[in-house]
Amino acid sequence: MLFLIIGIAFVLDASKAIIPNVLTMMGTLMGVGYHGATEGWSGIGYAVTGSLTGFMAMLLLYLIGALGAGDVKLFAAIGAMMGTGFVLQTGVYAICCAGVIGAIVLIVRRKVRATSARLTGWLFTFIALRRIEGLFELQEQPNLKFPFMYAVVPGVAMAWYYSFV
Repeated sequence: MLFLIIGIAFVLDASKAIIPNVLTMMGTLMGVGYHGATEGWSGIGYAVTGSLTGFMAMLLLYLIGALGAGDVKLFAAIGAMMGTGFVLQTGVYAICCAGVIGAIVLIVRRKVRATSARLTGWLFTFIALRRIEGLFELQEQPNLKFPFMYAVVPGVAMAWYYSFV
């Protein structure tokens, strides 16, 4: 179930830059249905808690413009299928992978210096001056973008490996 949803999301995000609502909703409902059928009400609670955790964990990244809404809803589906611990692990691994991918792209495009200067200014404003508005100013700047699914796929693989192997 998980690998099918992730595979379809990867192909669609890489080719069309969209993760359809029908796909994420189907993943969420499959997770709730499976856990409900196999574990009853406690299974439904497990799936709903995982879904909410996945959604909320990625919501801040969406609000600052780092992710699209489809990515947030996909993490809700991952949480419904696999539970809270797995979706949190996947999120951490995916964010780390995104950092590595972003660094490689910055190096290849020779944008390290300019991007570092912008991020340093933003961090100073956020930490020293405690201006949270700076988070939302990041959305207005020209940012390096790539499909987050490039990082989600290895994130899911690492979470799976370290959880089940």
